[in-house]
Amino acid sequence: MPNIVYSKTYAAGEEVFRIGDRGHNAFFIESGRVEVSIGENGKKVIIAELGVGEIFGEMSMIDDAPRSATVTAMEITEAIVIERSRLVKPLSSADPMTNLLLRVVLTRFRDATRQLSGLRSKADVDEASFNEIRSLAFDRINSEMKLRRALDDEEFELHYQPLITLDGGHVGGFEALIRWRKSEGGYVSPVEFIPLAEETGLIVELGRWVMERSLRDQARISEVWKSISPDMAPPFMSVNVSGMQLSDLAEIDTLADIIKKSDADPARIKLEITETLMVENADHAADALRKLKGLGVSIAIDDFGTGYSSLSYLHQFPLDTLKIDRVFVNNMDKSDNSSRIVNSIVQLALALDLDIVAEGIEEVEQMRALRELGVQYGQGFYMAKPQPLESVIELLETKPNWT
Repeated sequence: MPNIVYSKTYAAGEEVFRIGDRGHNAFFIESGRVEVSIGENGKKVIIAELGVGEIFGEMSMIDDAPRSATVTAMEITEAIVIERSRLVKPLSSADPMTNLLLRVVLTRFRDATRQLSGLRSKADVDEASFNEIRSLAFDRINSEMKLRRALDDEEFELHYQPLITLDGGHVGGFEALIRWRKSEGGYVSPVEFIPLAEETGLIVELGRWVMERSLRDQARISEVWKSISPDMAPPFMSVNVSGMQLSDLAEIDTLADIIKKSDADPARIKLEITETLMVENADHAADALRKLKGLGVSIAIDDFGTGYSSLSYLHQFPLDTLKIDRVFVNNMDKSDNSSRIVNSIVQLALALDLDIVAEGIEEVEQMRALRELGVQYGQGFYMAKPQPLESVIELLETKPNWT
């Protein structure tokens, strides 16, 4: 397998590459100088001279197109060679719009270069590849427009899944889960639109909407709860918060304003975050979480065990609740390893004085086993599926108990 990055020396007058060659790599000049030339009316025209620290050949390398100029060493020149294989994966996974814009810029630059040199033909590009990228980019644009339109047209709604106290069998809280019901009918899976919202930044606006709506609905839930169970504290509301929402500490001030205007008791609000936030930038995460805690809310780490699962941040950050991922819960009665993992997570959380929520409970045996381990809360289809507010109210009025 060839080196992705290596060094090569060129003698004075030696061509590094010629116009029309395939662009398999780019070059970073460590020492020496090179000239970049094109042909015009049968004559060589030098269009640039490059020295130490400059890069050349990068445009053709990006899309593996023919070289648009000839590069020749003016003196003994040593250059770092960066092979195209170094960029294949990043380019293939890049945002389609970014990829399209990059290739359009390259194509137009090459066309301009050819016109300067008297060549009026279009740049030699892979039309099939270009059209595929363009199609992906426009699909992406359409998806973003639909997402924005859905937010403007109020096509999003919240469903609430009960979190059950495993020792008492009653509702302890609810998790707010966003749903997209298209105006023409049918739902769009969160697996499809949440990643898009993250990438486009719309997740911040969506997150604000979820916070406002869920706290408004919590007030309604609390009213019903007080009428049927006046001696018990009303259910808490658990809301997912994106890492992008916390990337700017000022956004936490916005969340604080939403909480204040809702008149909700911060002690009955639980904000769920993912492990990724804490691992990618631990210092910023610590600041963000401390600021959140300053609002009086509690903080849960979601899907524990499926991400980075670094034990170090469990004592570094002000966490209150640990949620065991459904993957382990679903398999704990089928796999000894899953059972051991659940037991280990529970013992760790108890030792750190953290509340525990087990996700994905689908069978009574799982609920009983988790209760025996000391897990405080459970959620899953065995108890109840996520449902609209009115269905939640009807459920509470039946005074369900899952003991």
